[in-house]
This record gives sequence, structure tokens and C-alpha cells, in this order.
Amino acid sequence: MQPSEVSGIQYLVPSNPSPYSPHFSMNQSNKPALDSNQFLNPLYNFYIPPQINDISPHSSCISSNSTSDEADEQQLSLIIERKQRRMISNRESARRSRMRKQRHLDELWAQVVWLRNENHQLIDKLNHVSESHDRVLQENTQLKEEASELRQMLFGMRLGHPNSTSVNLDDVALEHGLS
Repeated sequence: MQPSEVSGIQYLVPSNPSPYSPHFSMNQSNKPALDSNQFLNPLYNFYIPPQINDISPHSSCISSNSTSDEADEQQLSLIIERKQRRMISNRESARRSRMRKQRHLDELWAQVVWLRNENHQLIDKLNHVSESHDRVLQENTQLKEEASELRQMLFGMRLGHPNSTSVNLDDVALEHGLS
């Protein structure tokens, strides 16, 4: 039987022998009726006969186990579904995170390769400039030696010449671009 099929529940109220029961009764419409003589004599006894009471399914007294179980199952189903969606979402998020990390790592490796190439090129240029500098220094040293030798030759030539007293050797070197 489905919870929506319940139209009403009937139950019996047990008869209680009590001192007040004999004068309490039910009329035709199942509503209790009281005998007015009961109030005149305090020792009068009432009697409550067993009666049948109806309870509709809309009453708050009913606790429907099947409806409660179905609601619990639906809640459990929703909770499980949310957990599964969250788990799938977390997996997808982790996958995207791994992909971002891998992409970043690839970019860093590409940058490392580019920087190493750039470093090698700069080292090659530095070596070339250094070699050129060394050649220029050697050439400069050689030229200074030649200039010194030429000065000495010129000085020796002037000493052998009779009118050489008024000529300055530095002036001669400057004229020939030998300083």
C-alpha cells in the first residue's frame, strides 16, 4: 500500500472502568453526550464505552514509515549524487591543475634552452672581443716599441747632424704621428 492510498486509520479506545463511566455515552453522530444528572450527584459514576476513532492521513499524529524511508532514501541519493559531482569536479580541477603545471614546466624548460643558447652566444662574443682586445694590445705594444726605436734612430741622426741643437725630438715624433 502506498502512502498516498491511505484514506484513514481506525483504532479502538479501550474501555476503562472508572467511577465516572456509566453516564457518559455516544449519540448517533458519534459525539459524546453527557447525562445532566451526573452533576447533581457527586457520587454519580461515568462510563466511557469503547469507541472507534478515525484518523485521516492529514493528521499530524501519523508517522508514516514508508514516506519517511523514501524521504531518507531521496536525501541519501541527493547526498551521494552531490558527492559524486564534487568528486568529478575535483578530478577535473586536479587534471586542469596538472595541465597548467605541465604547461608552465614546458615554458620554463623552453626558457632555459633559450637562455642557454643566449648565454653561449654571449660567451662566444665575449671570447671574440677578448681575442680582438689581446690582438690590439699586442699591436699597440709593437707600435710603441717601433716608435721608441724610431725616436732613438732620429735622435742618433740628429746628434750626427751639426745644426741639430734647436730641434726637439718630441716635436718631430708628433709631426710624424709617433707618440
